[in-house]
Amino acid sequence: MNDSLARLQQDFEIIARAAQTLAFLPPDTQLQVEVIERIDKFTRSLTDRKGVAIREEDETSANILLSMELVLTTVRHQLQMWIELKTGAAESAWDNLVDAQQACDAAIGVRRQVTSNAQAQGLENLLSALRLIEQLVFPPQVFLSIGASVRSRKCSVCNGEYDQCGHIRGRAYMGKLCHTILHELDIQEVSIVPYPANKRARVTQFADGDKWRNRMTWRLDERHSDPS
Repeated sequence: MNDSLARLQQDFEIIARAAQTLAFLPPDTQLQVEVIERIDKFTRSLTDRKGVAIREEDETSANILLSMELVLTTVRHQLQMWIELKTGAAESAWDNLVDAQQACDAAIGVRRQVTSNAQAQGLENLLSALRLIEQLVFPPQVFLSIGASVRSRKCSVCNGEYDQCGHIRGRAYMGKLCHTILHELDIQEVSIVPYPANKRARVTQFADGDKWRNRMTWRLDERHSDPS
């Protein structure tokens, strides 16, 4: 690791520790907002440095920088979740929890790829904590999943057909995480499932007399239109 990357790693660890110190419900909201601003500023510097690594075709450095971005993204969403719960924005708080879980899961994969399983242990503990928050802080949700036929799956790295390009979903390539992009979907069904691929796909309201009951907050809303 070169000197500039090593310094970024040191700064990253300082900011990540400061953020984790505040990543709970009781800490002062303004302090949480300030550390989010620090994360945003530092993440921009990571992105700039990653651009340099990509231009120099330094894949190892680019992937290390990606892992830092993903870790900070995880903690940022975790902090934002607590802020929104304190301000009564429960639906948005849920979305931030889901974003934190997804970013942390991705960070674990990249960290294993660029370092070792041992160095990913702390992130695995964090992901377990985020899943526990889902169970203890939020009410049980009813999740949805679609059944569909897909005619084409594109690779986010090369934009080629995923089944033919050789890239592996979840792995990092030159600082970019591989995922599939679905094209030409033919949706055939929607089902209620206990373990969805996307936790944002959920039943948000149900009919209660002449009003809609919000499943997250349990508030009653006027039945002006169908629930989303």
